[in-house]
Amino acid sequence: VTMSVQERISSSKTNLTQAYRFALDPTPLQVSLLRSHFGGSRFAYNALLGLVKANWEANRIEKEAGGKVTSEDYLGTSHFDLLYLWAEKRDELAPWWSENGVSTYNDAAQRLSHAFTSWRNGNAKFPNFKARVQGGSVRFRNDAVRLTDSHHLRISRIGEVKTYESTRKLYRHLERGTARIVAATAAERAGRWTISFTVDVQRHLPTTRTPERVIGVDVGLCTLYTGATPDGTPVLEVANPRHFLAAEKMLAHTQRIASRRHGPLKGVAPSNRWKRANARVQKVHAAVANSRKNLIHETTTRLAKNYDLIVVEDLNVKGMMKNHSLAKHIGDAAWAEFVRQLEYKTTWYGSTLVKADRYYPSSKSCSQCGTVKAKLPLDQRVFCCEACGLSIDRDVNAAINLARQGLAGTSSATGRGGEVRPEHQILDATAHPGEASTETPTDGGV
Repeated sequence: VTMSVQERISSSKTNLTQAYRFALDPTPLQVSLLRSHFGGSRFAYNALLGLVKANWEANRIEKEAGGKVTSEDYLGTSHFDLLYLWAEKRDELAPWWSENGVSTYNDAAQRLSHAFTSWRNGNAKFPNFKARVQGGSVRFRNDAVRLTDSHHLRISRIGEVKTYESTRKLYRHLERGTARIVAATAAERAGRWTISFTVDVQRHLPTTRTPERVIGVDVGLCTLYTGATPDGTPVLEVANPRHFLAAEKMLAHTQRIASRRHGPLKGVAPSNRWKRANARVQKVHAAVANSRKNLIHETTTRLAKNYDLIVVEDLNVKGMMKNHSLAKHIGDAAWAEFVRQLEYKTTWYGSTLVKADRYYPSSKSCSQCGTVKAKLPLDQRVFCCEACGLSIDRDVNAAINLARQGLAGTSSATGRGGEVRPEHQILDATAHPGEASTETPTDGGV
């Protein structure tokens, strides 16, 4: 669809990094070749990790014995250091290395380097050896993958692979020269094959629209998303389908069957019956994740397209997950993913996302008179104001308050650390610390 003249005038061309994922339909031979690449990447990862650990251990023993050890004696863990180490040792460790493409071992070095960086930054534990499991993935460099047409792609050492769905959205970008493939990751999950492209794309981003259509969105567990305008009109209500809870019975059934099979043990390969049973377990998990993500995509796209200003809460989801009574339900709701998608989609469609202050009492404040309740249990689903007599659904009340928060400013940053408007200083002072965080225990159930 071509853009109109008016749209081109009111938009700017920007380079973005965007992901495209398509389902693959490989032949049995191509499946075997792809799994060979998975195994090669896993082997190279473990081999490089073993060399680094052995080198570090030898240096430690040498230092304890009183020997002199310099920084040059330690093997480096950067991406290129590991690549050079693999090039030096590959003939000795893996004489079959030429059966797979160069991208296979580049992927292993890149992943191991990232694992060491995360460990040094305190974000992860020391890297562990990768076990041989069902499925897997491998990342190909940009020169190893190309689209031949809208239904086929060619992968180095694999050949031309058919896709289940049309790739015309990406293929047209590549034909026009408005996109460049940076890398591609082939993966097998729950018996399904996919390929994900990381692409630099030139997009015409519209200028930020004037905030005429404003909506406040309150996320919850009873009703997943509740939206309202500043004048108090409810405009959005998405029931919580509870995808994981709905699949728990089937998941328990498939897991029970898998538990009765001969699974993988140390030195013992799993049986084929266990592999088939475990594949059924993975399919249930994949169906839940896909259903959840589809609902979030539909809702966020609708909001970003139809509203100029969207106001949400800045929730401490990680802290909320510490409440073991609600952790499963909060994880199933995926509030953080909802906000993450809104952040980039509002940029695409010219709307603005505002995050209200984390401690703003949106649920406890009366949307009619502004009175703030000291306490509002989660099992109390109707907000009743003792000051003005307002009786309203608590989620709608919170959405109205959030929408009015957006009218005062259109900054996409949160209010933490900034100036608080005088009319909200009283609200901030009287807000309960557990309003949108987990510094205090939750009062009620789901």
